[in-house]
Amino acid sequence: MFWHGVLALFGINRAPHIVAFRALKKGQRPVREGLPPRPPWTGPPEDEVGIAVSVRTVLISQPRMFIAVTDCAAYSNGFSLSLAMRSRDEIPMRQLGFPGPNSEPDRAAGIQIGVRFSDGRAVSEDRHHPDSAVASYYRDWSEGKDPPTPIGPVIGQSGGGGGGRTWNYTYFIWPLPPDGPVMITCKWPARGLQAAGKEINGTAIRAAGLKSHSVWG
Repeated sequence: MFWHGVLALFGINRAPHIVAFRALKKGQRPVREGLPPRPPWTGPPEDEVGIAVSVRTVLISQPRMFIAVTDCAAYSNGFSLSLAMRSRDEIPMRQLGFPGPNSEPDRAAGIQIGVRFSDGRAVSEDRHHPDSAVASYYRDWSEGKDPPTPIGPVIGQSGGGGGGRTWNYTYFIWPLPPDGPVMITCKWPARGLQAAGKEINGTAIRAAGLKSHSVWG
């Protein structure tokens, strides 16, 4: 398992009572054992299916390409957005940030999504991604500390793929927005596209998320 491998890097593979006893003898904070709880800012709860929210809108429209928000699902801890990119011409992989035959991946060149809540809180994918905080979260947890919660919003890509002229991406945004509009922005440095955006209904997303609950009751 991937997470078992990550946790093993921090030495989380010993009997808990032995670790705690040795730590207490040395006057140290006991090291926790087992799998920590999943950070809420990395994705929706695994026991929720979410509630669909109507948000379909075109973010960017050019003569030979467009990017649109196609789907949204609200959860108790945030919401997901699906983006569709369609082009009349085949899109070179390097323009999406993928490595070329003789080049390293350039994430900053690809499509980047940003979010701004009605209360002014904002984040862009190129400035804060959940992966940047995951290692420190598990390290703190394994050392018996209470991992800090990042200041939201946090946005991260949770899926995607495609090829040629058709690409689809899914993002998760934490936490639920306050009432009011949510501005979704998109830029694409490799194509010379500066930030452009549209507002979606944050009030509807929040209301749906507050209704989402575990399928187990």
